[in-house]
Amino acid sequence: MLRNVFLSFIVLISVSTFVCAQKPKSGVPKKTAASAAISNAEKMGYARTNQYWGPGTYYSFAPGITHMKMVNNSESAMRDLTGISREDCLSELTKQGFSEVPSKEVQKWFDPNKSKDIKYFYAPDKSYILQPSFKELEKSAKPGFMPYAAVDMVRYILLPKEDSLKVLELAWQYLRDLNNMKLLLVSFGSTFKKANPKAYPIEQAGASGWSSMRAGSFLLRMADGKPSGVWDRNEDIVRRTIGKPDFDLLIMASETDFWYSMRVKLQKEGYVLVYEVKAVTLLTLEPGANWTDEHKQRTLAYNGGVTMDKQAIELYKKAPLPPVLEDMNQLLHIQ
Repeated sequence: MLRNVFLSFIVLISVSTFVCAQKPKSGVPKKTAASAAISNAEKMGYARTNQYWGPGTYYSFAPGITHMKMVNNSESAMRDLTGISREDCLSELTKQGFSEVPSKEVQKWFDPNKSKDIKYFYAPDKSYILQPSFKELEKSAKPGFMPYAAVDMVRYILLPKEDSLKVLELAWQYLRDLNNMKLLLVSFGSTFKKANPKAYPIEQAGASGWSSMRAGSFLLRMADGKPSGVWDRNEDIVRRTIGKPDFDLLIMASETDFWYSMRVKLQKEGYVLVYEVKAVTLLTLEPGANWTDEHKQRTLAYNGGVTMDKQAIELYKKAPLPPVLEDMNQLLHIQ
């Protein structure tokens, strides 16, 4: 099922390529090579494979290979907590200054189901809540011992309803982090409770791939009794609609062995931001499937998505109503 979802993401990119509000006052400086000294995983010093996952086991491609190992940001820090044993993960959280959230302090905005078996942790500065998920690797279990690995990391942030500019700042920082990690932008989309997909100005943002993000969202509408097409920047759409009831922004990205997402939802408590990183090579496949074949297909799907994203530029140029592709530095507010 998960594999089908991933492949459907890649299809979204091909469909997007075929169909073819205010700015921050200050930009973000470009990062230099000096900022990439050592990865979070290397700082931790843990072996990323063992007798229960890695070559020779059922989870033969776990914990996964990153495309930009030396990039250090919030997403790579979460990624590097996956693919290690439960004991090593909990030990590392303690070393980094995380503290478990007492049960009486667990709140509905990050635990709506009041789960009794899930542990949450305060960040060292209490700026967010972290939820690690551990998976029992039954395919690698040995008599008398069931191995557990950290497979998923989720962090939660709550911001006041009045702080929409901060939400935008964090969303675009997330996009900059994804781009810095050379990840494939699977999708970017926003909506709200009574959004009209046919309205103009456009009310729903939508993109599949970095090239699609540069192009913006497209709407075919009637003007003076004639069909007319119009493009609009996704950022402008988000800035116009953020704050509306049930505002919902979802950003998804991937590399071959990891999936990433950020979701922003406007709830009664305020803006709830949910970031997630999943180590997909630690998943148990459907019966009959094996990781040797599965990883080949995931790699082909990812590489195909990257290729289609690049090819989209030429397709946009040949479109009947070609968009103006925004410069990436301008789009991401990088000086």
